[in-house]
This record gives sequence, C-alpha cells and structure tokens, in this order.
Amino acid sequence: MSGSPDYHVSLLGDGATIWPAVQALIPGSTHAERGSSDASEIGLLGWVSATGEEIASLSTVREEHNGPLVVVLKDTPSPRGARVLAARLEGAVMVADIEHTLMPTLAAVAVGQCVMPKAIRQIVDRPPLSPRERQILAMIVLDFSNAEIARKLFVSESNVKNHLSSAFQKLGVKSRSAAAELILDRESGLGPGILHISPEESLPEIG
Repeated sequence: MSGSPDYHVSLLGDGATIWPAVQALIPGSTHAERGSSDASEIGLLGWVSATGEEIASLSTVREEHNGPLVVVLKDTPSPRGARVLAARLEGAVMVADIEHTLMPTLAAVAVGQCVMPKAIRQIVDRPPLSPRERQILAMIVLDFSNAEIARKLFVSESNVKNHLSSAFQKLGVKSRSAAAELILDRESGLGPGILHISPEESLPEIG
C-alpha cells in the first residue's frame, strides 16, 4: 500500500509484543494508555490468544475507546475466544500474517467492514449439533454421568459416548467439563440456548 492511510491507529494494549511490527508497518501509529474519544480512530490490541483475561478486558476498552477495535493474535484462539472475536471486534489479524494482512484489514475496518481471518471463521462455523447431541449435552451440563444418561434415554453407554465424541468435536473441546464450561459461558457466543430442541425437530431413533 502506498502513501499514508486515511485513518489513525492507536495501540491500546500489547500483551503479545506486537508494537515493533505495527510501527514498522504504520510509522504514524501511537501507543496509547487510554482509548481515544475519536470514533474514527482504530484501536489496536495485541493479544496472546483471546484468553479469558484478555476477553474480560474488552468491556473496559469499549468504554474508553469509541472507535473500532482490531486485535492482533499471537496464537490461534480457543472456540470461545474465536466466537468472542467474531461477535465483539471489528477485525482480527494473526501475528504470523501481519505483514500481508494488517494494512488491508485496517483499511476495510476504517470504512465500516468487519474482517476475520479464515482460520477463526472456521472455528466459529462448526457443524450444528444434532437434537440428540443437544439433549445429551444438556444432561452433561446438569452433571449426569454417562451411565445415568444412558438409563434415562434407554440407550447404551457406548451410544452416549459416540454422541458426546461427535459433539465435543463440533464444539472444539475434549472433555465433559470443557463442554459444560463453554455452554454456560454466555460470552462464548454459545450459551445454554444452543441446547434448545424445537417442537419441529425430531430426535433420532433410540439405539
């Protein structure tokens, strides 16, 4: 990109040490302790991977900065982190790709677009849960064991395990506790609502 950009960028937080790379790409950027009241100014955040602590800081950042926010990530986020990024930020860039993606992302955000890396969109756009998977996950959230679930649904424990394995893969988790935590965390972009089974949906045959 030639010439100076038609927007101003301020670094609002740098937990991933992205500042040197940003300065090399945008010499006119500034390192701000507090956000600007200028709604046209893009706030840049240097994050490790959208950790719980980083996500928790978003509310304060939004209060202090009226303009759009773009995050630069050192590592690929968790499913929860990816959903928060897609829902609450205007843009995201991976550190490994910063030389090729930061400037186009900032330019798009400056004119009102939202830009997310393909890798993050793939995490967010996981296959939907089946009615049976939602039913079993709801019981996991209520802390039922696999054996208890099997008895209540009149299926085998292996059947329960198969459905859980499929659901875990779709959610991007590896354990019952991680699945329950993700579902109960409303900031994850999921929430208990994903377990709802509408009257129009029919459960698969028991077995």
